[in-house]
Amino acid sequence: MTTRAPAAPPRRHVRRRALALLLIGTTVVHTTMFLAKPIVSYRVLALGGDEFDVGVVAAASALLPIFLAIPMGRFSDRGRAPVLLVSGGVVLIAGPFGLANVESILGVGLVNAAYGFGLLALMVAGQAVVVALSGPGEHDRNFGWFTASASLGQMLGPLLGGWVMGASSGPLLADTTAAFLTGGGVAVGALLAYGLVVVVLRGSAAFGPSVPETSSSRAAGSRSAPATSATPDIPSNRHDADSAGRGSALGLLRNRQLAVAVFVSFAFISGVDLLIAYLPVYGEHAGLSPSLVGTMLAIRAGLSFVTRLFLDALVRFAGRLVVIVVSAAVATATMLTIVASSGPFMLGVLMVLLGLTLGLGQPLTMTWVVEQAPRRLRATALALRITGNRVAQTTAPALAGGFSSIIGVAGPFVLAALLLGAAGASVVPFLRNR
Repeated sequence: MTTRAPAAPPRRHVRRRALALLLIGTTVVHTTMFLAKPIVSYRVLALGGDEFDVGVVAAASALLPIFLAIPMGRFSDRGRAPVLLVSGGVVLIAGPFGLANVESILGVGLVNAAYGFGLLALMVAGQAVVVALSGPGEHDRNFGWFTASASLGQMLGPLLGGWVMGASSGPLLADTTAAFLTGGGVAVGALLAYGLVVVVLRGSAAFGPSVPETSSSRAAGSRSAPATSATPDIPSNRHDADSAGRGSALGLLRNRQLAVAVFVSFAFISGVDLLIAYLPVYGEHAGLSPSLVGTMLAIRAGLSFVTRLFLDALVRFAGRLVVIVVSAAVATATMLTIVASSGPFMLGVLMVLLGLTLGLGQPLTMTWVVEQAPRRLRATALALRITGNRVAQTTAPALAGGFSSIIGVAGPFVLAALLLGAAGASVVPFLRNR
């Protein structure tokens, strides 16, 4: 009986090509996703909904991922990331076309929930591929680039959606239909890019099972160890491959640092999503046009793009935990100031501050989670972080809707400030132990 040799790791130029294609696909995904998010709010308003309805519909997109993220992470840990990339790309195209053709608030919520499934598959697989393509010491840099490409899409999406709605000049419902159809067309580019990633990495260890942790791999992945090799780890035998993805996902939360990293990610994604869902509502109250609101969201995303490009240098200068605490504190104060702002200029300044701070939480917690998780469960741990994000995206908008019914349009921004403040405070004890 012969044993098949393990797949070889991809060469450096292949990894760079695959990473470039992944970043292109991620930009397109987030362009489509962040075109759709604010447009969903406008469609709910066009269908006669109020702030509470906006919150419930926004939460619907995160409902399925709460239950599916960890199974998808295990699926990816066992070498099935290509399946998630392709299937997620198909749903990414179908989602906007579905949203363009429903004319009830319930229908928008149901399609938005299905759309969230495709986005989840792409995020789980994309993060797993980044880990597979990263050598020791490269995670902050590569996750910085990965999330920078997401920020670029987050900047382009609202601009494109606002431009399409402004150019349509019809009833609000018809304008949202035109924007969704545009988003569906853009999404085709993501499927093409991810398909090429699968082709480029086909047969390599990058799409193999995650490996179990060894003493040498722990040393290579620690913050204090030097990066001695740029070659990602691969399974050395059949036993290693079979053990990939096995272990308790919730048991990972016994690691206090990993649990806090998940909560920090929860808070930062809540801040971003509440801003995207409720800035259109604030704009309607303040008399701001959809195109101006889209521009404000694009400013926030554009600054997040810039900070993520230089994330590695920022971490080397100040330290990962210091960056998290400072960014959370500034974002907290900025969220509280939004409701007291007057005029587009002041709002634009606040979007600059949020762009410089809110964009740092996701890549920093990705690396933090990867460093704290066992090697065989890295994709599962990242999926656990995504589960926390989706719980945030389900509960925070719904809670914000309740807050709005009590204290008005300020409610969502106050909630975001409370979560971000708590996130920063939860990291402070680890600063003392450094």
